[in-house]
Amino acid sequence: MQSGSNKYLADEPLEGYSGPKAKIAVSDFELKTSGINTDVSQAIKEYFVSILSNTKRFIMVSPSDTDLIISIGIIEFVPENSGGKSGVAGGGSAASSFMGGLLGTPLNKATMQLSLRIVDRATSNVISSRDIRSQAVENPRNKINTPHDKFFKTGLSEYAGTPMGKVIYECLLEAARYIVLNVPQTYYKD
Repeated sequence: MQSGSNKYLADEPLEGYSGPKAKIAVSDFELKTSGINTDVSQAIKEYFVSILSNTKRFIMVSPSDTDLIISIGIIEFVPENSGGKSGVAGGGSAASSFMGGLLGTPLNKATMQLSLRIVDRATSNVISSRDIRSQAVENPRNKINTPHDKFFKTGLSEYAGTPMGKVIYECLLEAARYIVLNVPQTYYKD
């Protein structure tokens, strides 16, 4: 993850809340990169809305009835990128370009970056914004675990158990934490 983002991972949990709620709407994810199609983007959005709903802090409403709009752009989406080789002369070292083709196990590296904005619908003012980036490298010795929920069984099934599945999960979880920590208290109403 991007440096400084780990602060949010250790902060306030996303579950176990009971209290006033903020009315939000999540806009369709804006695709600012190639490598992702609208079906995958829609599945990622549905997964994100589910994570936000599970925080019990928000009421999901239509854009015309909301106080806040969550706007997200997918800036980078690389499901599989050669990251060099593991083993002797591996791991993307300078030697891996020469010897890496001969020695070691290929590494798959996945990357995703989101551009997140929390926008006041009435004024169109951006309340808070942040880029969120995650990267995962497949380790041949360890299987990557992604959450076993319906999103990795349906629309995102091709990414279950892959570095990209881990990256999607981490980015969306970090985005939800960021929203929880940055929606001003004045938007929460009984």
